[in-house]
Amino acid sequence: MAELTWISLAILALVFATSGIQRVTGSGFGLILSPFVVLLIGAHEGVMLANFLSIFAPIFIMWRTWRLIEWKRLAWIMIPALAVMPPAAWVSVNAHEGVLYVVVGSLVIFGILVSLVVHRIRLSIDGPVTRAVTGAAVGAGTVLAAVGAPATAIYTVVSRWSIPVMIATVQPLWMIVSVVSFGTKWSIDDGQLPGLPWWAWLGSVAAIVGGMYAGEWVQRHMNEVAMRRAVSAVALLGGILALAMGIQVLLS
Repeated sequence: MAELTWISLAILALVFATSGIQRVTGSGFGLILSPFVVLLIGAHEGVMLANFLSIFAPIFIMWRTWRLIEWKRLAWIMIPALAVMPPAAWVSVNAHEGVLYVVVGSLVIFGILVSLVVHRIRLSIDGPVTRAVTGAAVGAGTVLAAVGAPATAIYTVVSRWSIPVMIATVQPLWMIVSVVSFGTKWSIDDGQLPGLPWWAWLGSVAAIVGGMYAGEWVQRHMNEVAMRRAVSAVALLGGILALAMGIQVLLS
């Protein structure tokens, strides 16, 4: 019981920090949260929790950026994302825990590497195929690891998408794919729902709200470049630890 209490408190602190990062950068919630929660409570349960909490984080940004959302582009990305999610959910539910650790760690590390080199991409391409591929990658990444940001990061650069418009448009995307991911996997196997106390569930949602307000303060007082570097370092550490855990589980 005491161990579960400490784990729950650690999750609350982690959610508070990652929601602040989400407010400052517009993304990064799953990228930071996912590898650490899977280390705390297990691969299947951790991804489920990250999916659940990713439903709420975008809401607090979306209502402020509503007017900038590009609904047509959102639909082109959203529909393929939703299409791949049921089969990806089946794979996720039935996957060996070690494999899921490796997937989470690998996607997080890939996401960080993408963020470091994506600005060097000179290719300019956009259209239905590009958006469909992006959506499929978002859907699969969200279901398997609660990490869909690398796909949108690459698409943003190659399509020359306006950053403010991108940040606004991906908020409903994250919210809807997180709802579908969580609901689909729960319908297949409700035993993968994390066994946290009730106050940890409510506290996590409250921590998102508090983290968002804290993120606004940080945004006014901290250099954004320094913030992004810190986020990348922490996420990379989490990804490496999750990958190492997965390899250890598979070899044991």
